[in-house]
Amino acid sequence: MEIKLKNSYPSIQKLPVIHSVDTDIFEVTYFMKCMECSFCKDQCCEWGADIDMQNVERLMKYKDELEQFTGIKSDRWFDESEKGTDYEYPGNEYMRTMFDEEKDACIFLNTQSRGCMLHSFALSKGMDYHEIKPTFCSLFPVTYMDGVLMTPEEVDEGLTACLGEGPTLYQGSRDELMYYFGEGLVAELDEIQNDIIEKKKVIAAGTGIVDTES
Repeated sequence: MEIKLKNSYPSIQKLPVIHSVDTDIFEVTYFMKCMECSFCKDQCCEWGADIDMQNVERLMKYKDELEQFTGIKSDRWFDESEKGTDYEYPGNEYMRTMFDEEKDACIFLNTQSRGCMLHSFALSKGMDYHEIKPTFCSLFPVTYMDGVLMTPEEVDEGLTACLGEGPTLYQGSRDELMYYFGEGLVAELDEIQNDIIEKKKVIAAGTGIVDTES
């Protein structure tokens, strides 16, 4: 169910602007401790990710260091054929990180160890990973489209092994949503989440079923 929010919330980069939320993010659960996961094999990194061109520019400031860190030349980082325009992206332009056929995954997946090499590079330099990591990757397993916070396609189609365990998508992504969209959005989402929990308790009380999830 889609709920219209009381206010609209622009991201720290001005775009996107969130005005609604799909309540599935308060219901679906997901194992969020990525680096402790022993069963997913980084499935969420299999397809590459959209990245706005402003993000690309920030990333390219570290071109030489990143090439050395990843062992991958920069001309292999992005899929030029996936360039496009979209009003929800900062600067309104985007492309996609390259799908590496040899890895069968995003070019930035660390197949020698685990996780995203952009994230690891940022941590190794003591910098905020948000500066270079694509927004969609940081927000996952929550995403957005046309101003609506929602579940991503990978979740809808059951393409990741991490589904069904751990906190809800919202609880797992709450800190990232706070970073990108601020306290106002999170406060309103907390309110919606609490309303859903209370309604489930009322329903459970009426049926005599104990609601163990809340």
